[in-house]
Amino acid sequence: MTLAEAKDGQELMVVEMANDTVNKQALRFGIGKGSLITVQKNIHKGPVIISRNQLEIAIGRELALQIKVSSKE
Repeated sequence: MTLAEAKDGQELMVVEMANDTVNKQALRFGIGKGSLITVQKNIHKGPVIISRNQLEIAIGRELALQIKVSSKE
């Protein structure tokens, strides 16, 4: 599933980026393949607010649609 499809409270692992540009944008937020993140709030038609290492980050919907995630289990 993509980050844009995630539900509030889900703990996820980043598994894939759509392309190199998306990868570079995500790395600016400190998110790369294998990163563990928690979805704080997925705002309908808006950003996805995630937390990683006690830092909250708002990821734009377009970027969130290009980041594939899976359950961290």
